[in-house]
Amino acid sequence: MLTEHEIRDALHASRVVPVAVPNPHGPLGLEQLAAAVAQATRVSVAAASEENVQRPLTLPAETWQKLDVIARAATRDGSRQLSASDVAAALIERSVKAG
Repeated sequence: MLTEHEIRDALHASRVVPVAVPNPHGPLGLEQLAAAVAQATRVSVAAASEENVQRPLTLPAETWQKLDVIARAATRDGSRQLSASDVAAALIERSVKAG
Protein backbone atom coordinates (compact mmCIF):
# COMPACT_ATOMS: atom_id res chain seq x y z
CA MET A 1 0.00 0.00 0.00
CA LEU A 2 1.43 3.39 -0.98
CA THR A 3 1.76 6.12 1.59
CA GLU A 4 0.16 9.53 1.13
CA HIS A 5 3.62 10.98 0.40
CA GLU A 6 4.35 8.34 -2.27
CA ILE A 7 0.99 8.92 -3.95
CA ARG A 8 1.49 12.71 -3.92
CA ASP A 9 4.94 12.31 -5.50
CA ALA A 10 3.71 9.83 -8.12
CA LEU A 11 0.94 12.22 -9.16
CA HIS A 12 3.23 15.29 -8.95
CA ALA A 13 0.64 16.89 -6.67
CA SER A 14 1.43 20.15 -4.95
CA ARG A 15 -1.22 19.63 -2.28
CA VAL A 16 -3.37 16.97 -0.65
CA VAL A 17 -7.08 17.54 -0.07
CA PRO A 18 -9.03 15.35 2.33
CA VAL A 19 -12.04 13.73 0.63
CA ALA A 20 -15.09 12.96 2.75
CA VAL A 21 -16.02 9.54 1.38
CA PRO A 22 -16.49 7.08 4.25
CA ASN A 23 -16.04 3.88 2.22
CA PRO A 24 -14.39 4.42 -1.19
CA HIS A 25 -14.33 0.70 -2.03
CA GLY A 26 -16.40 -1.07 -4.65
CA PRO A 27 -18.27 0.47 -7.59
CA LEU A 28 -20.53 2.73 -5.51
CA GLY A 29 -17.65 3.91 -3.36
CA LEU A 30 -15.59 4.71 -6.45
CA GLU A 31 -18.47 6.75 -7.89
CA GLN A 32 -18.73 8.70 -4.62
CA LEU A 33 -14.96 9.19 -4.60
CA ALA A 34 -14.99 10.41 -8.23
CA ALA A 35 -17.79 12.87 -7.44
CA ALA A 36 -15.94 14.21 -4.38
CA VAL A 37 -12.71 14.65 -6.36
CA ALA A 38 -14.60 16.37 -9.19
CA GLN A 39 -16.16 18.78 -6.70
CA ALA A 40 -12.77 19.56 -5.10
CA THR A 41 -11.26 20.08 -8.56
CA ARG A 42 -14.02 22.48 -9.62
CA VAL A 43 -13.46 24.55 -6.50
CA SER A 44 -9.67 24.63 -6.91
CA VAL A 45 -9.86 25.41 -10.65
CA ALA A 46 -12.28 28.27 -10.00
CA ALA A 47 -9.98 29.72 -7.33
CA ALA A 48 -6.85 29.26 -9.44
CA SER A 49 -8.41 30.82 -12.53
CA GLU A 50 -8.86 34.10 -10.66
CA GLU A 51 -5.14 34.28 -9.87
CA ASN A 52 -3.42 32.49 -12.75
CA VAL A 53 -3.73 32.31 -16.50
CA GLN A 54 -3.05 28.97 -18.14
CA ARG A 55 -2.14 28.85 -21.82
CA PRO A 56 -0.50 26.24 -24.04
CA LEU A 57 3.14 26.94 -24.76
CA THR A 58 4.81 25.57 -27.88
CA LEU A 59 8.57 25.10 -27.70
CA PRO A 60 11.06 23.09 -29.72
CA ALA A 61 11.54 19.55 -28.38
CA GLU A 62 15.20 20.28 -27.62
CA THR A 63 14.23 23.26 -25.42
CA TRP A 64 11.61 21.20 -23.59
CA GLN A 65 14.18 18.46 -22.96
CA LYS A 66 16.61 21.03 -21.51
CA LEU A 67 13.85 22.35 -19.23
CA ASP A 68 13.18 18.78 -18.10
CA VAL A 69 16.88 18.27 -17.28
CA ILE A 70 16.88 21.50 -15.24
CA ALA A 71 13.71 20.40 -13.42
CA ARG A 72 15.19 17.02 -12.49
CA ALA A 73 18.41 18.64 -11.27
CA ALA A 74 16.52 21.19 -9.20
CA THR A 75 14.31 18.63 -7.46
CA ARG A 76 15.59 17.75 -4.02
CA ASP A 77 14.92 14.48 -2.21
CA GLY A 78 11.66 14.68 -0.30
CA SER A 79 10.45 17.78 -2.14
CA ARG A 80 7.77 18.00 -4.80
CA GLN A 81 9.19 16.96 -8.14
CA LEU A 82 9.44 19.91 -10.51
CA SER A 83 8.29 19.62 -14.10
CA ALA A 84 9.59 21.26 -17.25
CA SER A 85 6.45 23.44 -17.12
CA ASP A 86 7.35 24.60 -13.59
CA VAL A 87 10.82 25.63 -14.77
CA ALA A 88 9.45 27.38 -17.88
CA ALA A 89 6.94 29.33 -15.78
CA ALA A 90 9.62 30.37 -13.26
CA LEU A 91 11.98 31.52 -16.02
CA ILE A 92 9.26 33.53 -17.75
CA GLU A 93 8.15 35.15 -14.48
CA ARG A 94 11.75 36.04 -13.61
CA SER A 95 12.31 37.53 -17.06
CA VAL A 96 9.12 39.60 -16.91
CA LYS A 97 9.94 40.92 -13.41
CA ALA A 98 13.44 41.89 -14.53
CA GLY A 99 11.83 43.49 -17.58
